[in-house]
Amino acid sequence: MSDPLSIETREGLPDEWLFLREKYPRDTWMANSDLGEHARFWLSIHRHFRMMGAHLQSQSDTYREGLIDAGTFRQTMAPRLQQFLQTLDHHHRIEDGVFFPKFMAAEKRLIKGIELLEEDHHVIDAEVHNMVEIANKLLQSDPANSDQLKRNGEAFANCSERIVALLGRHLDDEEDIVVPLMLDRNEIELMD
Repeated sequence: MSDPLSIETREGLPDEWLFLREKYPRDTWMANSDLGEHARFWLSIHRHFRMMGAHLQSQSDTYREGLIDAGTFRQTMAPRLQQFLQTLDHHHRIEDGVFFPKFMAAEKRLIKGIELLEEDHHVIDAEVHNMVEIANKLLQSDPANSDQLKRNGEAFANCSERIVALLGRHLDDEEDIVVPLMLDRNEIELMD
């Protein structure tokens, strides 16, 4: 039996963790005068991850469809992938080590939800390690071995598709907890 709250299967968060989102619906956040610099920065980082993930997926799909050759794909993919993964790891470390403990202390009713977000980080991190291994296989593929390039390119495209989907679910859920909390509280005090 699968866990309905697993990042791999859930379609959103339980209502009991969304009580602040009911008060501050997503479509009102950007116009809310209480949306401070921290929340705007948080959302901009998440937008950046979505854009980087979409670009990674687009490049993988372009390669999978044979619209770019292996050499071009390997040359363009490696630096972008490295930046994406390093930025994601740094962001999750800051959340887990600094911000999530502050959020849990500020609102006890969100502890289980924030713990779930931390668990998401572990799942995504494991997928990142898998992706690095697959990317290394692709980068080390013999350029003359088209079967090996195709197999490793397909594995990379499948892995990137999975990470982008997991990350999208996580970012949406994290925003549904964190941004309303920041709107409801003085974010300067909350973040200090």
